[in-house]
Amino acid sequence: MEVVQADAPSGLNRRWTEWRQHTPALGPGLIAVALMVLWAEHDGGYDAETWYWGALLLLALTAGITVRRGLKRTMTSRRSRVALGAFGLYVAWSYLSITWAHAPGTALEGSNRALLYLIVFALMATLPWTPKGAQIALVAFSLGVGAIGLVILLRLGSADRVGQLIIDGRLEAPTGYFNSSPALFTMSSLVAIALASRRELPGLLRGVLIAVASSGLQLALMAQSRGWLFTLPLVLLVTIVLAPDRLRFGLTAILPTVAALIPVHRLVTVFASGDPAALNRAAQSAGRESLILCVVMLVVGTLIAWIEGLRRPPDLSPTRRRQIGTAAVVLVLAAGLVGGSVATHGDPIGFVKTQWQGFSHPSTSNATGSHFATVGSGRYDFWRVAMDAFLAHPIGGLGQDNFDAYYLLHRRTDEEPAWTHSLEMRLLAHTGIVGFGLFAVFLVAALAGAWRVRRRGDPLGHVVAGIALLPLTVWLIHGSVDWLWEIPALTGPALGFLGVACALDRVADASPSGSRARPQPVLRGVAMLAGLLSLAACVVVLGFSYLSVREVSLASDARYSDPSGALHDLTAGASLNPLNADPGRLAGAIALQNGEYLTAEARFRQAIDRGSGDWLSWLGTGLAASELGQRRLAHHDFQVSYSINSQQTAVRQALARVYTKNPLTSAQAFNLLVLVH
Repeated sequence: MEVVQADAPSGLNRRWTEWRQHTPALGPGLIAVALMVLWAEHDGGYDAETWYWGALLLLALTAGITVRRGLKRTMTSRRSRVALGAFGLYVAWSYLSITWAHAPGTALEGSNRALLYLIVFALMATLPWTPKGAQIALVAFSLGVGAIGLVILLRLGSADRVGQLIIDGRLEAPTGYFNSSPALFTMSSLVAIALASRRELPGLLRGVLIAVASSGLQLALMAQSRGWLFTLPLVLLVTIVLAPDRLRFGLTAILPTVAALIPVHRLVTVFASGDPAALNRAAQSAGRESLILCVVMLVVGTLIAWIEGLRRPPDLSPTRRRQIGTAAVVLVLAAGLVGGSVATHGDPIGFVKTQWQGFSHPSTSNATGSHFATVGSGRYDFWRVAMDAFLAHPIGGLGQDNFDAYYLLHRRTDEEPAWTHSLEMRLLAHTGIVGFGLFAVFLVAALAGAWRVRRRGDPLGHVVAGIALLPLTVWLIHGSVDWLWEIPALTGPALGFLGVACALDRVADASPSGSRARPQPVLRGVAMLAGLLSLAACVVVLGFSYLSVREVSLASDARYSDPSGALHDLTAGASLNPLNADPGRLAGAIALQNGEYLTAEARFRQAIDRGSGDWLSWLGTGLAASELGQRRLAHHDFQVSYSINSQQTAVRQALARVYTKNPLTSAQAFNLLVLVH
């Protein structure tokens, strides 16, 4: 008895000691992962009101950890420091672009978003991750997104408010964008497959991860994103390169792939459902079949994992493993080709040719059976104008997030995109060759550190580093043909887990004990002062911007029930952020709708002063002047609005009718406005 009593606490202490080495990183790291999942559930975190408070929370975490651990203990590897420095310079250059941006308020918000991503990367890269702790964080991310997917499938299977999930026959939830939702589920699925292939994880957890991967691939198909479909082969190819054990990864991927292929017809034909009743029936059928298959894969995956745990498979020679691994990968790729053939109605070659023709020569033809067969895209013109913007402003670009107004002046389509739909084009058009170069240095340095761990790390470390790079793979490749940077639920995991992989480079890069010279007191003092000043600047720029956005949100909610209160909130919002044009624009619209034309004119003028390329505010001032009988002033303002956006029906009619007996009223203008994003 005495021996048992002595050994029991010893065993508990040993386990606690093992877990203690993971907790310094897992605590704040899991908070960051939870925030990523929360963003995913709330429209991908796209709304500024959502990600601003998240940025402040992560900033507080980063600052608190740095103060608690000390600057010296927070230091990372040389490659991570280069990456952090380059990313920091990119963000600084982004803020500097406010000085030449056409819309400074938009550039400020875009720079604040870039700062958020810097904070995410810095936090995850400076935490003292252990391979086991990093693996737990990846599991948490995959399960979190998997839980979102499960809720969506349950709602589809029960026909619960399907119209909120599926828009125009395509799955829009949870990020609110047809192309970003499949990217999110692909990130989660690839991570889940890679983790499920690991023998050291519990059998039940491996089964759950296989079910998560199955649901993620099913939901990705339901979104029917052509950009996702086109980039998927390259994503899979890079994933195979990064996979730590290609044999196990390929074999594990078979189950989720089969689970996605069996219901592919039902998943895709939801697009053809015309009326709400037909949509509910199609979604219910697809949801129920998908749920059944996920349960089957959970059971099968768990059984396989348990059997593997009871009876260790025979050791294979390297040659034999490569042969089986290659066969498994070929099988998965072949299954993917079958799925692609079904999605393209049996003619993938013709599909590619047709889509390329539609891409380079946009048409108006629409498919009725599947969105995958739809022809035509505005991306070619988006990228043409983005490249023109870069050539016209090669050093600093247009200013962060200032593409939309420039596109309106140079477009050949009737679309009004806010974003370039390409990461590379975004960097060049918004921040010029300087911003592009700085971000490229960041990526190269960070990837160099992560790849070093992938190639030379300890057995678990090199596995985790490879898995941690999978979200970045999806983000980089798919993001080259779409706008994913702007969605924190995608950019956060991509750069955050890249930071985790870089953090694992710390041990491999560590100098022998005592070989590193202690920094001089003066240098330490300068570093501390610089850190405090940077922290104060971040708090000010994020805090006041968030308060301004919050006031605009409150005013938007109260614009009909309490117009005067909404105008008061917008006055506060405008004072909190002197660059933000949104308070003036919204206040002008509220005043115009309530017959306060002098107030409307003043508020719209405030918005114009903060961004002269705002065609909507010029239209608003013209409408207010017209209501006040100031036809000549209204004509001038309508002309300016027309010179910026000549394709808006409301602008054209306002200009044509300004000197007639029946000029366009504000109510008529609001009914005519069509904003395409």
